[in-house]
Amino acid sequence: MPFETPAQAEDFIFSSYMSVESRLSGPDAQTRTPALTRRLLDNLDAPDHSFTSILVTGSKGKGSIAFLTAKLLQALGYRVGLVTSPHMVNFRERIRLDGQAIPPADLVRLVNRVEGPAREIIASLSEDRYLSPTGLIIAVASLYFAEQEVDFAVIEAGRGGRYDDSVVLDNPLALFGPVLVEHPDKLGETVEDIAASKVALLKKGGVGISVPQAPEAQAIMESWSFQVGGGFVLAGRDIQINEPRIEDGVLRLAVQGRFNLFEDLRLSIPVLYEAENLAVALGAIEVIRDEQELQPYQKLHLQDVLTRLSWPGRMQILSQEPFAVLDGAVARQSARSVLESLSGRLEKPLAAIVGVPADKDWQGVLQELAPYCDHLVLSGVTNPRLKFPAEAAAYARSIFPAGAIIEEAPDMAAARALLDQRASPVKTLLIFGTQSLVADTLRYFEFDLEQI
Repeated sequence: MPFETPAQAEDFIFSSYMSVESRLSGPDAQTRTPALTRRLLDNLDAPDHSFTSILVTGSKGKGSIAFLTAKLLQALGYRVGLVTSPHMVNFRERIRLDGQAIPPADLVRLVNRVEGPAREIIASLSEDRYLSPTGLIIAVASLYFAEQEVDFAVIEAGRGGRYDDSVVLDNPLALFGPVLVEHPDKLGETVEDIAASKVALLKKGGVGISVPQAPEAQAIMESWSFQVGGGFVLAGRDIQINEPRIEDGVLRLAVQGRFNLFEDLRLSIPVLYEAENLAVALGAIEVIRDEQELQPYQKLHLQDVLTRLSWPGRMQILSQEPFAVLDGAVARQSARSVLESLSGRLEKPLAAIVGVPADKDWQGVLQELAPYCDHLVLSGVTNPRLKFPAEAAAYARSIFPAGAIIEEAPDMAAARALLDQRASPVKTLLIFGTQSLVADTLRYFEFDLEQI
């Protein structure tokens, strides 16, 4: 019986994984099978071959890099698909055309088209194997992008790279955010392990463009690039970022690319760490434009587009009273960058709602917040799969100033209720955490993300 609603389509996309989730254990090399996604795409007549894929990975920042790259391509007149995860408010946000979420009818129609070939593959699997939700989303997105005749599809990879379903795509470009230790039980326990997994998305003859990396990660990535023979472009070395600063609520900088000077850039996402993400996106544009200098009018148009961008959960101002800022910071570096970017605007009393999972840098985030925060609420999320550190409250009490209030809440609504009970209202509210916390926050504040 055909699916009739987006909810039914979404349930099917996750059904194969959910049927085995409780039995899965071990590293990705043992539990994930990206070749099944290639088989599914080929059974659908390889719709991904009708456009150029650009893959984006990293331990953080990959959503921003994907978004910025897509928007810059769109500004230059290309028709652009975008695949990101997780979604914030609505599942359809994971697949976008020129910033617009896939319409409900198209999602349902294309999942119905994918269902038959997908079920044939699922029926052939042993009981400990599954057809990945990521692979099914890539298949649906590829059909949609092929129908819509996109030029480029910017695809945010899931966890890792070597065993992520996006690895089966033919991509001449791979873009990298910072590589940090994450998911050690799935990807490996060292930065070198993580880098080796993620850099596998750089294919033979392809070009990799990266933010600055830790030396051990950079060594692995450059060695792989040498083996596949494409080239590795590093922001901070091959692409220069000049005088990034926050002025009048915008990020101002200049970027000296390999072939273009981008002057007087003003990005309306006012956080310092976006400077490196923007440099990577501009580096991608240079490769796509055959390493030729852009025309002056094209650079001016890019400047104008950057001033009007807003990426959900990236230094997003939710309200002015209290001054409330949402950011998906899950590592010390990101939290520090946000706090530095807000210098002069952090009026007390200052409260923070924090939801950083146990496998992320929750200690680093709390250490950065400690000097500023009068009231901390450690929040859970509606996503039941995420695990949060049980010792976080005790750790916060050991490093926060005496008199700081430390509380815990099961979700965003409960966290806000705790803050509402304060004797004196907060002047500044910072919300830091995983994408699931960002999503819960956007739903709580009733944001509409159909078009970005």
